[in-house]
Amino acid sequence: MPHVTVLAYHALRSVSVPQRLLVGATVAYAGVFVLLVAYGRPGLGVSQGFYVPIVLAALATDAATGALAGLTALGLYVVAELLSGRETLASTLAAGTGIRLASFVAAGLIVGWFATRARRLVADSLHVLDDLLALNGVERDER
Repeated sequence: MPHVTVLAYHALRSVSVPQRLLVGATVAYAGVFVLLVAYGRPGLGVSQGFYVPIVLAALATDAATGALAGLTALGLYVVAELLSGRETLASTLAAGTGIRLASFVAAGLIVGWFATRARRLVADSLHVLDDLLALNGVERDER
């Protein structure tokens, strides 16, 4: 069994962090969707779990994809409500869907924007570090 664990570890290491985040977002979307169909009812707050995949997708990409992740969460919410049989399409769309749309999309936009900004700041700081090391005559170890 340890051989399988080593293979899984190396397979995981070969996948980039953004790809891992996107896989995690996909798994989280599926998990929240299943929970919402099975146990969701008004006031329970299961749909709030959609913030996890929205944030994961936005961290892995950018603001636009974060907003798209929010729209995806809203679509899955509506489908889950219809599949559960507790609501009709008209009542599902009328009951707070606008607020969910705004909050899901805003969460994706904000997290995606900050993630993009943070990546840009890190890249800029590495360029400055390279310049400082070049001025000092030191070579930086590239990994």
